[in-house]
Amino acid sequence: MIRKLLELGHAIALLPAVSLFIGATFLGLYGVYILLETLYGVLFKPELREPAVLSTKFISVMDIHLLSIILYIFAVGLYELFVGKLNVPDWLRITDIDQLKAKLASVVILILAITFTKKLVEWKNPIETLLFALAIAVIIAVLIFYYKVKEE
Repeated sequence: MIRKLLELGHAIALLPAVSLFIGATFLGLYGVYILLETLYGVLFKPELREPAVLSTKFISVMDIHLLSIILYIFAVGLYELFVGKLNVPDWLRITDIDQLKAKLASVVILILAITFTKKLVEWKNPIETLLFALAIAVIIAVLIFYYKVKEE
């Protein structure tokens, strides 16, 4: 009885997969909303046409969409690992948890780079920006080091 219950337990992974997919969809729509709001502001509010403001807004849109993609990749990965195979491109196929973690690490690095770019565009306090860059560099270095060691 317990064995059968545990074997059926793979369906539990459906909950996080579906919730991540819903989150990905919501974030995708929210990114479109922010983009449309920005375009509206550019057309009708001259103060929003400043390049620094526009850069920050568009970088935020990229960040939101990237996070949406991360949630989608995780939804697909959890589904493929625990529920069943999906008809997805080869680069999105997940066969073990390490592949899923590697995809997450590479996207986290990209998000950190975008976050730093946004901070750089806003540029208010040079020391704070430098410390922020160092913190991001350490995180990226640790992630790269971890996966290089893991490969060997």
